[in-house]
Amino acid sequence: MNSAIQKAFAKLPDQITVPDIAAATGRTESGVHNWIDAYDDFPPDEGQQDRFHLRSRDKVLDWLQQHPNLLDEKRRGPQDLAQRARAARPSAESLTVKETAEVLGVTREAIQYYAASAKPGLSSDPFPPATRQGKISLRSWPAVRSWILRRNDPPPSSAASWQERSTWLLAVHDQEKNDPNPGRDEQGLTYAQRDVLERIRVATAQGHSVPDKWRVKMFGLDILDSAETPDAGPAAAVRLTPSELAAELGISIGSLRGYARRYPAGCRDPFPAKDARSARDVQEVRNWLSRSGPLSSTGS
Repeated sequence: MNSAIQKAFAKLPDQITVPDIAAATGRTESGVHNWIDAYDDFPPDEGQQDRFHLRSRDKVLDWLQQHPNLLDEKRRGPQDLAQRARAARPSAESLTVKETAEVLGVTREAIQYYAASAKPGLSSDPFPPATRQGKISLRSWPAVRSWILRRNDPPPSSAASWQERSTWLLAVHDQEKNDPNPGRDEQGLTYAQRDVLERIRVATAQGHSVPDKWRVKMFGLDILDSAETPDAGPAAAVRLTPSELAAELGISIGSLRGYARRYPAGCRDPFPAKDARSARDVQEVRNWLSRSGPLSSTGS
């Protein structure tokens, strides 16, 4: 049996569901249901949680070991999925479900399962949302890649020290920072840098604190600290590129671009202007959102 599948089962609770079995084996839920229907000796359910039937994790694992033909090496486990995600360098940044499946070597149903089972409200780390371009739905490949690499690496608890949190934020970055052939997103960030932004977004969405100075230094921007340099005058404005700004504010790059198109220079309250590298002043954007954007309707 694939050792990655054994490791995945070891992380599951004693009682598991069909989605758990599918995720641990790299199959679709329908594939697991096919086993249940086709094999009389498949472990029976032993209870129910919400709408899911529960089975013994150990009995299911024993059953799989007794049917090695179902787990041949042509059917990849979850660890291999992460390896494929690391190695992939698709030519486009935004991919359809079919293209994402082809890049990862899985079925379209597998991608659709991730999107359905890790929706906002169901998961504290939702699968990256799709955006519509005409009749086509696209997802950011760097965001999907980062999500796959986080599947078995959730953020530390809120009680964790900053050292533990920063180690998690940089987990993929530190492994890939010296990659001689790094993939890059449309803003020029390497996949390793983009992973840090995605982890910052997840951490802040879950209520974890990530110091502003750490974020700024991480991406090579200079900021003056008036407390440390009393004669230097006011602190320099922090300007971030679209992907950095989206992570900082917890909104999508598409939303930022939409605001820029809908509120151009010359209108009553234009969206803050970008500079030569498409960066915008963070505080100006915050102020604009609280005044004219979605934050204004929430009273934030």
